[in-house]
Amino acid sequence: MWAAMAAELDDPHLCDSLRRRQGLLSPCAVQLPRHDTRRVEQAVWALHAVFSTPSLVEAALEIARGDGLPDHGLGGWMLGFDFHLTPDGPRLIEINTNPGGMLVVAAQARALTACRPELGDAPEVDPVALGAFLDEWRLQRGDRPLGSVAIIDDDPPNQYLDPEFQLYRRLFERAGIPATVLDPSQFAAGSVDMVYNRLVDFSLDSPGHAALAAAWRNGETVITPDPRAHFLYSDKRVMALLSDETALRACGVRPDIAATVARIVPPTIPVTAANAEDLWADRRRWFFKPAKGHAGKAVYRGEKLSRSTWPTILASPYVAQRYIPPVRLAVEHAGASLKMDLRANSWQGRVVQMAARLYQGQTTNFRTPGGGFAPVIAV
Repeated sequence: MWAAMAAELDDPHLCDSLRRRQGLLSPCAVQLPRHDTRRVEQAVWALHAVFSTPSLVEAALEIARGDGLPDHGLGGWMLGFDFHLTPDGPRLIEINTNPGGMLVVAAQARALTACRPELGDAPEVDPVALGAFLDEWRLQRGDRPLGSVAIIDDDPPNQYLDPEFQLYRRLFERAGIPATVLDPSQFAAGSVDMVYNRLVDFSLDSPGHAALAAAWRNGETVITPDPRAHFLYSDKRVMALLSDETALRACGVRPDIAATVARIVPPTIPVTAANAEDLWADRRRWFFKPAKGHAGKAVYRGEKLSRSTWPTILASPYVAQRYIPPVRLAVEHAGASLKMDLRANSWQGRVVQMAARLYQGQTTNFRTPGGGFAPVIAV
């Protein structure tokens, strides 16, 4: 695979940088039956329909404590929907406002299909990603040309996905748009037209991100994804609303779509003092997640949860989501059976790319030998 990746990227340093990140890319493609991929596409469309309902958006932002945040336009760029597959269809685990790995997997898919033509054609991801950025720009700035972009994260050279930042830089530059990768300390309002925000300080509350936060609030710079998008889509408390058919219908969601989404989203409830005793007694059926968590941090599978950790959960905003076990795949090159999460990267309700995350352990990670991202091919 790596020889094909080198040819695809046409940049030995970038290819070497990706190869040295063990656990980022699994050297395989995952083939899924077409009926499974269709179910995922239908699930993403239904979720998009729900988030297109104004009263639902208002309720979700209130639940996530994001009401009152500036709304400069779309503010969400592309979304990554993470699913566990079941015999009864996909079940939504979380929504990502910044689906890391997308361009890396797109390059990997092109390399693998070059090696194995029988896999078919790799999906056209890069043009759609660029188009999504340009759509976001036009929604906020109209016909004014996009003149420059900064890809921003804390200490980019030491980020695990820094090679992908370089892929985004190339994406913009090949379209004739100057782009650079910056630490937030290097940002000044007015210095660039648009910021592709890769920070995990989703609210931009850190003092080191104050200039970026001010530029977003004042509308001086188009920033995507922005804090409002994270509150709306990725705060885990919103999953409680999505899993409640009655609440969805009360928000004006069409009855058939409400029923579909409530089936897709596992039962989810906020952890409170009132339900703490019942949740502890029934903890084996639940997975506990911080409301504003990311990357599988501070999450606990109920059956492995200790009494000493329980007060930490009660002291912070957490949700309990019904545990849906991931499927397992026999991965020959890993010599093991690995768990699989399925990520569907989408734009405006249309799935652009499906990627598997192969791993061992309680949550997805980049530490599993032979694991990592892998493109999904429908067969």
